[in-house]
Amino acid sequence: MATAVDVDGPWRFITLHRKAFTLIELLVVIAIIAILAAILFPVFAQAKVAAKKTTTLSNCKQMGTAFQIYLSDNDDSFPLAFSRRADGTWRWATVHPTPAGVVNTGGWDAPLIVEQTKASWANSLYPYVKSWPLYDAAGTQEFSYDATFTPGITPAKTTLTMNGLFHKLNASSVEAPSIAVLAWPGSGRASVKGRSFANPSLNCGSATDDCHFRPGAAASSAGFGGALFTNPGDLSAWLYDKSIPMVRTDSSAKSVQIGLMIQPNFHQWPNILSDPFAAVTPTGQPRSYWPCGTGHTPSNPRWDTVNYPCYFRPDRTL
Repeated sequence: MATAVDVDGPWRFITLHRKAFTLIELLVVIAIIAILAAILFPVFAQAKVAAKKTTTLSNCKQMGTAFQIYLSDNDDSFPLAFSRRADGTWRWATVHPTPAGVVNTGGWDAPLIVEQTKASWANSLYPYVKSWPLYDAAGTQEFSYDATFTPGITPAKTTLTMNGLFHKLNASSVEAPSIAVLAWPGSGRASVKGRSFANPSLNCGSATDDCHFRPGAAASSAGFGGALFTNPGDLSAWLYDKSIPMVRTDSSAKSVQIGLMIQPNFHQWPNILSDPFAAVTPTGQPRSYWPCGTGHTPSNPRWDTVNYPCYFRPDRTL
C-alpha cells in the first residue's frame, strides 16, 4: 500500500508493507493464553472458596455473640434445643419450622404448635441474631422437607445447628468453654429451607420429665444419652476444602478440618476428639462417630449403656 508523505521538497511516495500473523504465531499465542488460564482458574476458584469460608466464619462469630447475649438474659442457661409438646414430651428428633408458623402442613401452623416451636433454639435466638441469613452458610445446596410454606412468612435457610447436648444447660457446668462446641454446620452442605434442628441431639425418649445432659446418666427417665444425626439428603459434611467453622461456648469461632478418615478406615483411640466423625465416605458423607460413656478420656475410653457423642460432650476438656 502506498501513501503520500509531505516532506521538504517534492512529494514522495513511500510504500508501507503490513505483515499478517502466521498460523504458527497464532497457535503460540493461543497456547500461552491456555497456559495462563490453566494457572489462574484454580487460583480464582480458591479465592472464591476462601471468600465463602470467610463469610460463613463471620456468621458463626456473630452467632456465638448472640448466644452470649441470650445467656445474660436467661439466667446463664442455653436455649432449648427443641420444643415440648402439650403432653410434656420433647420433640428431640424433630426438624422445627423456622420461623415458627412458616410450615402450613402437618398441623405446624396451629396456634398452639406455633407457640411451642417458638421455644426451639433457632427461633428463640433470633431476637439476638436479628438476621436469618446468619444461620446459613455460603456455597451450600438448598434442601427442603416441605413443598409449600405459609404465605407472608419467608422461610429461613439454615445450615448452622446448635449442639443439642447444651439443651437448657447452665453455662457454669461447661468446664472448658474454649473447647466445647456450641454450634456448627450440622446440616453439612445442605441449606435447609424453612426448618432447623439440633445436631447432635439428646435422646429424651417418651419422657415427660426434665431432659438434659447428665455426664453420668441418661438424659431423661425414658431416654438414653445422645445421638449424632446424618446430614439432610445425605449430603457431604465438607464445606470448604474439608474444613468447617465451629462455634465454641466462649463465643469464639474458627475453621477446623473434619472428615479426614475415609472408609473403610476410621479414627482410632486416642484421636477420637480430633474429628466429629469416626469415618466418612470418599465424597464426605458421615457414616459413623465415636460415642463416649461416663468417665471417658481419649486415652482411657469407657463405654456404658448410656453414651453421648464424644466430640460434642459439654464436659470435654481436650
